[in-house]
Amino acid sequence: MESRTKRSTCAGRRLVIKSPAKINLYLNLLGRYPVPTPSGIQSYHEIESIVERISLCDRIVIAVRADRRITFVSDCSDLPARKNTCVQAARLMQKEYGISAGFDICLKKNIPVGAGLGGGSSNAASVILGICSLLGLQLSRDRLFLLGEQIGSDVNFFLAQTPFAVMRGRGEKISPFQGHRFLHTVVWPGVYCSTKKVYARVTRKLTKIFDNVKILRYAIKNGDVQLSQRTAFNALEQPALEAYPGLRRAKCCLHGIDRYVRISGSGSALYTMGAKRISSSFRLHNFAVYRVHTF
Repeated sequence: MESRTKRSTCAGRRLVIKSPAKINLYLNLLGRYPVPTPSGIQSYHEIESIVERISLCDRIVIAVRADRRITFVSDCSDLPARKNTCVQAARLMQKEYGISAGFDICLKKNIPVGAGLGGGSSNAASVILGICSLLGLQLSRDRLFLLGEQIGSDVNFFLAQTPFAVMRGRGEKISPFQGHRFLHTVVWPGVYCSTKKVYARVTRKLTKIFDNVKILRYAIKNGDVQLSQRTAFNALEQPALEAYPGLRRAKCCLHGIDRYVRISGSGSALYTMGAKRISSSFRLHNFAVYRVHTF
């Protein structure tokens, strides 16, 4: 009861948070495994991925309310007020820690939706971390990860607050590491990719058997751009290109500028690695172009 009262006295406190995107430098599919869920046994793809946090960020403002109501506003019409990861995260915190306060959440969206950049997962992690800061909750990384697993596969990467990490399992198992600061150009061609549709096109033939994780991790730690490019891999890239012809055309267009062009996650964002700049003239193709770095 005392903790509930203490948390309700935080009403009026406000916090502004940067919610960063990510790119997958490596993504391999190792197989499938069953996971018990409230609705029964579900089969999940087991992944192994190296992810990098980048400087393309959404902006989230969280204010504490005296009542338990949660409000959400955003400049993005694609995010419903009641069903989005920010609200899910706030409700989960109320439930798990008996929080009597509510929250007003305002999201300014800069990360494209459905681009494979982890925007929704990052938003959820940012709300969890923001609420912890506002209410003075000292949660261990393990307790944070238990929260993240309940929301989405990539959430734990952002909860780890690390520039690089190896992700395993469904993406919930995180091994953070430090590395060289890279420069990238991220291009969003205005295509929305359905993760479910992309995964539906995956076959065992498309998945590489060898493991480049150790080599790529070494390259990142030493800032070796060429070795990073040679060992980067995304098992979902070919299925995404087959599922979305517009994405294939965008990659072909960018390939004429930089031979190293990769898709992040299940798409549709593409990125290059290194100092070469992609001309802003690609905006004429309705491409959004972002110059970013390791964050």
